[in-house]
Amino acid sequence: MRLVSDIYNESIEPSLGGITKPLTQQYVSVAQLTPWGSKEDSSSSSATSRPRTADYHSHIQCGAEGPRHDASPFPWDDQINQRIVIWEGDISLLAVDAITNTTDETLTEKNRVSKKIFGRAGTALTSAVVHDVGRCKTGEVCVTPGFFLPAKYIIHTVGPIYSEKYHTASESTLHSCYRNVLYKAKELGLRTIALCDISSVQRNFPPDTAAHIALRTIRRFLEQYRAEIVIVCLDPNEQRGGIYEVLAPLYFPRDPLEEQSALWQLPKDVGGAYGEPQLADRQIRIIHNPQHAVMIE
Repeated sequence: MRLVSDIYNESIEPSLGGITKPLTQQYVSVAQLTPWGSKEDSSSSSATSRPRTADYHSHIQCGAEGPRHDASPFPWDDQINQRIVIWEGDISLLAVDAITNTTDETLTEKNRVSKKIFGRAGTALTSAVVHDVGRCKTGEVCVTPGFFLPAKYIIHTVGPIYSEKYHTASESTLHSCYRNVLYKAKELGLRTIALCDISSVQRNFPPDTAAHIALRTIRRFLEQYRAEIVIVCLDPNEQRGGIYEVLAPLYFPRDPLEEQSALWQLPKDVGGAYGEPQLADRQIRIIHNPQHAVMIE
């Protein structure tokens, strides 16, 4: 399918497995992008190239181990699927209400995303970051205008540097980044939100773990709020598209077979009400802590 914008007359490459890619370096509107849940007609190249979902029912008949979940934690919901886009391209080109910039606590980190955003936004963005914002704590967010970008706002967030020793803290902080961006956009009354890969390569975060956190946090947000549109914008140079193509059907199944297959493929920890990591061992220690018992009596 080839989409043409009524505003920018910008063509988009046919989608592959639900992920669309830009052909040129012009501004891109939301109307040009293919929602994850769009039903392609039989002549569409993306319809024939969508990865085939495995049917795990035969595994039970063969005596194999059963699914990890008895019921789907993320049921097939076409209304939600129409409000998420997975797109490989330059986030600074998106004409949306807000885009995300991943940075450090001084907001001066230079990475692939920030270089493009600051380059197109102009010197006014640098001035705003230095004089008006100053600093931002890890896991938190701050907001600036988009200035010369097609986006109205930039929501800056500071992602964690991954450490195997402190992996639970790293995962919880990354979830906080995504959640805080989404809820800040909601607080500002913004409807179209583009998320970059907050766990960039230079932060050493395992890409599959990061994708699980991002997808389930987005899913829970879209379940709670039924009007917003979220665009997951991936840098083609970091080659994360394949990971999202495999994992997105687990959190956003597009048919009953994908929903059923996810029962086997989803991790046991699918997060809490907001997609936050569940630390079962910590919960047990809190419950059995005598001081905690005194406080709640």
